[in-house]
Amino acid sequence: HLDLQAVERPAASALLEEWALAMALYDPPQRSAHDLEDTGGAVMIQSLQERLQKLEERLLFQEAVVRQRSAKLLFAGSVSGFLGFFFALVIGIITEQTSGKVDLNGRPFNSTRGYFPATVSEMVHDPAKPAGKVFFAFCFIGATFIFFSWYPTQLRNAYIGDDALACFGLSWISIRQFIPASGMMLLSIVTVVPGAQAAITDEICVGLHLLGACMLFVGYFIAEAHCVGWGFFKSHVGHQVHESDSALRQRAFCLTLIAVFYTIFIVLQVLLSVGKPFINPEDADKWGEMEGQPGIQLVDTAHWRVKLLKVASYGSEVICGIFLILSHLIIWYHCEERHYDLPEELDNLCSKLVSDPEKRRKLAAEEEEYGEDSEDEFD
Repeated sequence: HLDLQAVERPAASALLEEWALAMALYDPPQRSAHDLEDTGGAVMIQSLQERLQKLEERLLFQEAVVRQRSAKLLFAGSVSGFLGFFFALVIGIITEQTSGKVDLNGRPFNSTRGYFPATVSEMVHDPAKPAGKVFFAFCFIGATFIFFSWYPTQLRNAYIGDDALACFGLSWISIRQFIPASGMMLLSIVTVVPGAQAAITDEICVGLHLLGACMLFVGYFIAEAHCVGWGFFKSHVGHQVHESDSALRQRAFCLTLIAVFYTIFIVLQVLLSVGKPFINPEDADKWGEMEGQPGIQLVDTAHWRVKLLKVASYGSEVICGIFLILSHLIIWYHCEERHYDLPEELDNLCSKLVSDPEKRRKLAAEEEEYGEDSEDEFD
């Protein structure tokens, strides 16, 4: 429960120097009384300064490694999520133009039109088919990378401190860390089936899938809106994120489009689900029993009026997902951590961590030989 902000830099430096002095006195250099009298403690002070400088360099290096890794994982996870949506869309379109125009018995539909799902979830619902395989692989990898990046606490342009609380004592950075990425994992693993084919147990999976989608889209939208002060949160935030004005405008623009296209998607889903009086049942997809096939199957595809609504619903969900991923990429692009320049060589810890004397001598000889070779190449 130590409040790090309460410890000012001069005080922290003094504490560090006292600690280093205690360590040095605990294991002092082996010198004679005559040497100590001549130097008057100057050697000790120089040794302490060198140790403090080395300690600071190591601390900076470790923090830079962790924060730069966070930026890299955020980028890799965002790209992986984009590829999941992209390949699922491409495979879905190819399927609609080929095998989507015939039923399970190989007979063309009476409408002569291919079947097109109204949501990405329905398009990738079968993990045994290409679209489902690709979507699960890329989205799960992307969600894992984003989760383990811990970017809400490692990137300065996403970190807002833990004093800003959302609800139930949870901080906003905790919500941003756990809710969206976990939702992305949930919706990629727990798939759905078309509504006409859903049994009672399938409805449970549908509910969990919708929960995951809400965690991803709504959870990220609210957390990011609070972070940048978008809309309602503009006058209700007490923090200032370390971000340029242009980057904040770009992030706010993505949030606006996420809100617009997600609203369109919800409205179209309500229209397609309710049916009458908005949609003529004769124009919708027809499901029923099919000769030689078990259960309920697609008998005929929808009329163009309904199909266009389904395509618009699918497209609005895809665009919403793309801008959500783009929002992550904007955070990565403008973060300072991706520009960190790390040392080109690591410290040699052989003398301190290798206990076998013979092995230590061998590694030391190899290190000396490597240093000579490097000097020769430089010359």
